[in-house]
Amino acid sequence: MKPETKTCQNCNKQFIIEPEDFDFYKKIDVLSPKKCPLCRAQQRLTFRNERVFYRRPCDRCKKEVVSMYSPNKPYTVWCHDCWFSDDWDPLDYGKEYDPHHPFFEQFNELWEKVPKVSLIYTKSINSEYTNISADSKNCYMIIESSNNENCIHCCWVQVCKDCIDVSFSHQTELSYESDDCYNSYKLFYSKGCHDSYESYFLLDCRGCSHCIGCVNLRNKQYYVFNKALSKKEYKKFIQSARLDTHSGIEKLRKQFSEFILKQPRKYAEIVNGIRSTGNYIKDAKNCRYCFHCYNAEDSKYGVHVWRNAKDCVDCDTTGRNAELMYNSMNAGIEASHYIGSALCWTCSFMDYSYYCFNSNHCFGCAGLRKKNYCILNKQYSKEDYKVLRGQIVEDMKERGEWGEFFPPFISTFGYNETAAQEQFPLSKEQARRQGFKWEDYPRGTFDKETVAWEDMPDSIHEAGNLDVTKEIFVCLECRKNYRIIPLEFKFYKHFEIPLPRLCPDCRHLRRFIARGPNRLWHRTCQCAGKESDKKIYQNTVEHLHKEKHCPNEFETTYAPERKEIVYCEACYQQEVV
Repeated sequence: MKPETKTCQNCNKQFIIEPEDFDFYKKIDVLSPKKCPLCRAQQRLTFRNERVFYRRPCDRCKKEVVSMYSPNKPYTVWCHDCWFSDDWDPLDYGKEYDPHHPFFEQFNELWEKVPKVSLIYTKSINSEYTNISADSKNCYMIIESSNNENCIHCCWVQVCKDCIDVSFSHQTELSYESDDCYNSYKLFYSKGCHDSYESYFLLDCRGCSHCIGCVNLRNKQYYVFNKALSKKEYKKFIQSARLDTHSGIEKLRKQFSEFILKQPRKYAEIVNGIRSTGNYIKDAKNCRYCFHCYNAEDSKYGVHVWRNAKDCVDCDTTGRNAELMYNSMNAGIEASHYIGSALCWTCSFMDYSYYCFNSNHCFGCAGLRKKNYCILNKQYSKEDYKVLRGQIVEDMKERGEWGEFFPPFISTFGYNETAAQEQFPLSKEQARRQGFKWEDYPRGTFDKETVAWEDMPDSIHEAGNLDVTKEIFVCLECRKNYRIIPLEFKFYKHFEIPLPRLCPDCRHLRRFIARGPNRLWHRTCQCAGKESDKKIYQNTVEHLHKEKHCPNEFETTYAPERKEIVYCEACYQQEVV
């Protein structure tokens, strides 16, 4: 079979379906997609509100809760305890399938009636303000995470402890404002580090300790801006940098941002990624156009494809040991055979279902727990289920729907509330034109600050008798108000970290932007051989291509107009040896 070029029904751009793609579609028996990979990803993300929260009463117990659903939304929203209680049955909302009406319209009728859970988390202790998370202990405002303890304002962290403002990290402890860090502790303002500790402002370092402002180092100690210092000189620099002050940190942040533009950057963060493309990939095989992917195999167009995932295509967060997932998002552990489903944890053979747990062989269901062989929340025998499922699949194929994700009108969120706005930012008018919803309900508070930043001390040690946890601050970026909780303040004092002048959302956005987009551009290595170019790019060793410009090409998340110096694997490794 030859590659097929199609025109996206959404953006009108051409995209290619490769022969291996057709093999996968045939394997799971779905129609080939009508939209390009980016538009498919955008559509899925419009169903995913990770971190836009509101206060509203539970529609059952009337207790005020934090919810991802704004108070003006027309849905029934219950708090976590009410929704996960055993005294209600989602099958009470079941309905018969009508072959004369489109399936998505019928699902939407069910979906609008079934109660929604305010925030989604399971098996967590003292961690009620978390979302899409599991196995948390003493955590606050963490999202898309599991197996963490004492973590605050974190995103996609696994097996982490005592961290604040950390994202996409694993087995990291006692760290702050860091991203993509593994098996590390006491890392501050750092990114892309492994097996490192007690350092500030590191980028892509391995096995380093007591370093500041360093890039691409391997197994170094007492380095500042990639220059070796004695232990005494390093301590003197620490004192002069005044890392306990806001002014000291911002000065160092600026110096570091200027310094890293002069250092070569690897085209992608890929380690042992056999025949794989994308970014943030480790120990993967045949994973194409995947981002934040490790221990995975034979997957494509995925984000957060990890821990023994296999044959997962067009998925956002597959979960551990996931297999044969298509056009779905947020599957829990041990999940398999999903088509067009979302937030179904520890399930298998789920088609177009939402908010289901520990269930199998369900089609068009919402809110089920420990159920099998259900369609539109109605119970069937195994034999009857197979017959009716086959009929619905054929009906959807005739309408060209089978394999497509839920259409935008089914989403319970405004575009500006979802993860789509981070990856594919749109104005209200643009979103409306593309058929997406928009939420105008106000969120957050403004002009309620009780203290001005100009009246706050530069160092956290100079706060005196001021009870920071009782004050309301204003974000210097978005002007939204925010608080600092006691456990957070204790962390700042212990590690001598100045109080953050940005709100948690703006701090998250700063880290998210630094990660780069989940898309690829075709580029050529920027490593040059001429002496004049060596001075510009600051090459420190003789490269294999010697006096010539490196001819290697690759797919990278660095757009051509960006200022970073981007190297291929070979040139990069020669620089960091």
